[in-house]
Amino acid sequence: MSLGTRVMFVDGDRITRVSLRRFERLFQGDPNETMPECAGQRIRCAVVYVDLMMRKPVGVARVDYMVLPFGPDGRLDQAERHRQGGLVGEMAGRLLFRVSEPVVGFGPYLAGRQYRAEFKWEPTAQQAEAVIGLALER
Repeated sequence: MSLGTRVMFVDGDRITRVSLRRFERLFQGDPNETMPECAGQRIRCAVVYVDLMMRKPVGVARVDYMVLPFGPDGRLDQAERHRQGGLVGEMAGRLLFRVSEPVVGFGPYLAGRQYRAEFKWEPTAQQAEAVIGLALER
């Protein structure tokens, strides 16, 4: 058994499948890859990790729901992506750095709250079902 990846953009009831190669180029900031139809928007994205048997989808291993900020040029906004990475780093800080005294640091918790509010989303039951159904199609 192996693992495959399916990427979908979700806009209400409309779900658009995006090729993994295109998504990776967008995510890495390739200057030649744009999505003009997404320019200036925050797009909801579902990344589905699918269990494959003999190259056919048989189950879903995991689904990540994220919000992708696009700039006015149709590329992912790299400044927002760096800010997102900074929030993730702040969240991880609570696990890495411990103080010997019982001090409560709220920074990592606030960073986690902000990260979830700006860069994550929760699908409705219908959206989750539709995303999984599309991911398991051949």
